[in-house]
Amino acid sequence: MSGERVRACGHWIGPERRHCKQVDGVRAFLIGLCCPAHTPNALKGLPEIPPGPGAPRTWAAPPTYRAPSARDRRPLTAVRKTT
Repeated sequence: MSGERVRACGHWIGPERRHCKQVDGVRAFLIGLCCPAHTPNALKGLPEIPPGPGAPRTWAAPPTYRAPSARDRRPLTAVRKTT
């Protein structure tokens, strides 16, 4: 095996008591991997939302960390336990 994972639809078909297992056109959703027939909108009877431009560029960039200030560099002090 080449180590490649097969992306199969994980929708449960209740009357047939099995998973769909369709592999064509499978996409990731919050509920899991779904084929075009079992997307959330398809199950509601709604048309699919056209693909948009994607995630904003700022989501792809790693977070920028600020330079540590003098307060960040000060030594930690022990705090007495109060009863």
